[in-house]
Order: sequence, then C-alpha cells, then structure tokens
Amino acid sequence: MPSPKTHQVLEINLISAQGLKPPSSPRRRLQTYAVTWIHPDTKLRTRVDKLGGHNPTWNDKFLFRVSPEFLSSDTSSICIAIYAVGTFRDHLVGTLRFLISNILSRDADESTPCFSAFQIRRPSGRFHGVMNIGAMVMEGSGFPALDKISAIGYRDLMGENIQQRRRKTAEEEALSSESCDNSCTEEGEGESSTASSSSSPRTLRDWNGVRELAGTKTLTMSASGFLCCLVSQGSVHQQFSPTNTTPER
Repeated sequence: MPSPKTHQVLEINLISAQGLKPPSSPRRRLQTYAVTWIHPDTKLRTRVDKLGGHNPTWNDKFLFRVSPEFLSSDTSSICIAIYAVGTFRDHLVGTLRFLISNILSRDADESTPCFSAFQIRRPSGRFHGVMNIGAMVMEGSGFPALDKISAIGYRDLMGENIQQRRRKTAEEEALSSESCDNSCTEEGEGESSTASSSSSPRTLRDWNGVRELAGTKTLTMSASGFLCCLVSQGSVHQQFSPTNTTPER
C-alpha cells in the first residue's frame, strides 16, 4: 500500500507586471522587484528589473512546501508586494493577494501550469496595474531541499546544486592529483633501485625530464658529465684533505 502524501510543492512564477505607476520625477528610472510569501516569516524576492520601467519582467519561480489541505482550502492565498529601488530606501509600489483556488484549476493534473493576471493595489487603496502569475503543483519527493525549509527560490536552488557539483569536482580532482603523486613516487622509487644509492629522487626526476626533452643519448651524456663531476670533486677533496699532508713524489 503506498504511503500517503505528506506534502506537495507549489510553484509560483512571478512573470511580469504592466501599468505600474511611474515615479514622480521624470529623471528617475523605475527599477522594481517583487516579494512573495505564504507565511510572513518566509519571504522570497525576485531579481531587480532595471530595463522594463513601469512594465517590468522578472520571470522568477519560487517553490513552497504545502499540504494537500492547503491546496484544497478555499481560503488559502499567496501574498505579493512590489517595491521600487530607492536611493535611501525602497518604496512600496503596490500589493496583491490572490486565492489559490482562483489560479489553479481543480480539474488540471499535477505538473500542469496555470496562468492568470491580478490587479495591483496601490498603497492608497486604488488599483493601478496588473501582474501576470503562473502556478503549478508538483510532487514533493522531487525536491529534497524542501524537507528542511518551507520555501526556496529556483535561483537559490540551482545555486546550491552548482556549489555541490563544484565541490564534488574539486574532490575528484584532489583524488586524481593524489593518485598521480603516488604513482610518480612509486616510479621514482623503482628507478632509484637501479641507479646509484647516492642519487636523490629530485635528481632522478631531473633525469626523467632530460629523457623526455632530449632523448636517451642526451641523458647518457648528462649522466656521464654528472659522474665525472662527482669524481672530480672527490679527487679535489682528497687532494686538499687535512689528513694528506705529505705530497706524493
């Protein structure tokens, strides 16, 4: 027997608005954003529209964790407030509140978007402008992020996923680098067993680099010169050693 649905996800898309009241000063450009919420303690904000003026376009989607009882109630509603960006503080342009039953069709299946337009009420109480909104109900199991929080924006949700993917990629690169270092170390140890015991791993790595750049012949010449240098240094050290005070005849 399948388990009953504990919660569902309500997607609200704040698409655009038309006919907002322009600012009092003609030199000021109207730049607006919208805030939406079901409960006042969790409010979500769109990006700022800087080009549309009194006809802004946001097209931002928000996900709310809701119960089946909330969706079936005739009094369940969504609140939205539109603000204009100001120099010292943001100004309220208008608000609206619409019932879920007025936008969602009861006959529509899940994952079927519905669209509607609602009038915007100015702070004075008069209606001025309309807002275009989309809504859709989805299964809550597809959004594990909403198991811990009650609402989230699509942009925040995608940003969290991108950070997780970047973190995973960084860990994979670190593991790959560590594996490469281990293989290089093992290779260096294998070569040091065939070479002289006095040769350091760094010298072996330098020789490997010479082999790759100039070939085996150059490596042989470099190795011979290196050994000659060692022999020469040893003979000089023996010649001027304090213990050898009597010159040879």
